[in-house]
Amino acid sequence: MGSFFNPPKLRKYDMKPRYYNEEKERIDELKRRVGEEAAEGEERSERIKEAFERRRSRRKKPNKLLSGSRILIYVLLVVLLVMLVSNTKFLLF
Repeated sequence: MGSFFNPPKLRKYDMKPRYYNEEKERIDELKRRVGEEAAEGEERSERIKEAFERRRSRRKKPNKLLSGSRILIYVLLVVLLVMLVSNTKFLLF
């Protein structure tokens, strides 16, 4: 007779409602992709900067052999020009 006067306790339904927002999911996915691409982009930009610096440093180094030979060629051209203008006979060989 005890169970007749003490009814069983009711079970509570404790499920939290789930709401699916397609737009929010899409935005979150885009943010995640942009974050990954930004990290890759930073690495890529660092590599590009380093490549430009390497090229710039190679250009700044004077090539002494090349500059010396250029000066020699200019001097020879000036001497030949002066000899041609002054009608001087010269022997090449």
